[in-house]
Amino acid sequence: MGNKPAFGQGIIARTTVLSSKSSLRPVQAWVAEFARCFAMTNAEIARIELVVEEAFMSVVQSAFEGDETGEVAVVLEQRPGQFVIAVEDHGLPVDLKHLEENEGLALNFLLLKQLLDEFVFINKGKEGKRFELVKNLPAESVAPALHELELGAAVEEEPPKLQAPPRYRLLEPGEALALAQLAYRTYGYTYVSDFYHPDLISEKIRHGLMETCVAVTADGRIIGGLSLFYDHREAKVAECGAAMVDPRYRGLSLFKEMKRFLFEHARGKGLYGIYSEAVTIHPYTQQGNLTLGARETGILLSYVSDNVAFKKIGSERMGQRQTLVLFYYRLNPENPREVYVPSVYSGLVGRIYADNRLDRQLREVSETVYRTGLETQLEIQVRHDSFNDASIELQQIGEDAFEVIIHHTRELCEKKLDAVYLNLPMSSREAAILAGRLAEKGFLFAGVIPELQDGDVLKLQYLNNVLFDPSKVAVVSDTAQELLGFISTQYEHRP
Repeated sequence: MGNKPAFGQGIIARTTVLSSKSSLRPVQAWVAEFARCFAMTNAEIARIELVVEEAFMSVVQSAFEGDETGEVAVVLEQRPGQFVIAVEDHGLPVDLKHLEENEGLALNFLLLKQLLDEFVFINKGKEGKRFELVKNLPAESVAPALHELELGAAVEEEPPKLQAPPRYRLLEPGEALALAQLAYRTYGYTYVSDFYHPDLISEKIRHGLMETCVAVTADGRIIGGLSLFYDHREAKVAECGAAMVDPRYRGLSLFKEMKRFLFEHARGKGLYGIYSEAVTIHPYTQQGNLTLGARETGILLSYVSDNVAFKKIGSERMGQRQTLVLFYYRLNPENPREVYVPSVYSGLVGRIYADNRLDRQLREVSETVYRTGLETQLEIQVRHDSFNDASIELQQIGEDAFEVIIHHTRELCEKKLDAVYLNLPMSSREAAILAGRLAEKGFLFAGVIPELQDGDVLKLQYLNNVLFDPSKVAVVSDTAQELLGFISTQYEHRP
């Protein structure tokens, strides 16, 4: 792999140049030298240089008119498992659709999407715009190890008998390859690709963004895994997910025990709670959550492609994208909060808060107009692979927020993404008004996530010509049935 760079997480370097074609070569060379510090191959460096050229020239050609000259900032960051190149300008306001429809720039953006692992466009309003070009750092390939598993699968159908109950502990960064192998045993090659990159997982663990409970046999084999994911190191809630159990050891309550282990671990750290998603292609995960005391907070109708399969558990296709149930488990008392909810959701949200024993004072909002004197700022993140969706995060709610969200949602739908998600802060009356108006434009209730962003978040979902049949969804509790019925009715009556 080569020597690892000594940089810490965060910004590595920043430079500002004139928005001129003559700045391109020095910028390319500057970025390439830093990229070499991350043990990238010559072919990867060449792609990095091409990415920088396409992104930089797109900004030069679109941000400033005529002979106008401005400044372009190039920022390099290291994130867990990722090398990020950000290009920023304070030039002419444009949106992503304008850039992609510009005849002279369309090829640039097509190349960017083909060459990158992730592409993020951030509209900062009067503060300008930012393109983030994300390259996953070189990771140890797990293909040979997984291939060995595949070859040996037929021979090992009968599991070695457990001589003693499994032991539960946290995964060490150096054990990430074993987690990748477990992902293969559980899902084949259909799971989220991050789990087939051990170095990426190791980086997240080292930097406090991920913790994984593993079930380990007496002879040291990892046969189960369940993870906590944090938005940042100081987060007061975590997402619990990536449940994996070697199919040869199902039926031993490993999921329940791993979840119990993580709940106690998180309670000891002082977390307010844990949120998670449970699949609806089978009832087992939902039942396990309910038995432990977690309660439902929402349903995502079309979260992931139906090609994500559990090996040896009814792997036949459902004929539609998979539906997930959102759960929350309250660990420690949180601060009382005043939250704003549009009238259309007030009854449902009140039920969710009561079921989860959260100390909340609901303020029902029926207005349709607000004044802030601000300009909307947002971030859009697109995921491909099995997700094929986008998330919109509002960083500042302006008076034009409704129009801006509708505009970007149409853009994303034109790109044939299957779903668009929007997170709104429930501490904001303006956000509640916005949610009520968006409900009339086809945005569906998705759920409530307590304490996610220094306060509760109302999550909305927009489906792009996605077929949904509620009869194919298996939900367990009366609350889940109520949620499914409410959201399904919204889906049936969307404009």
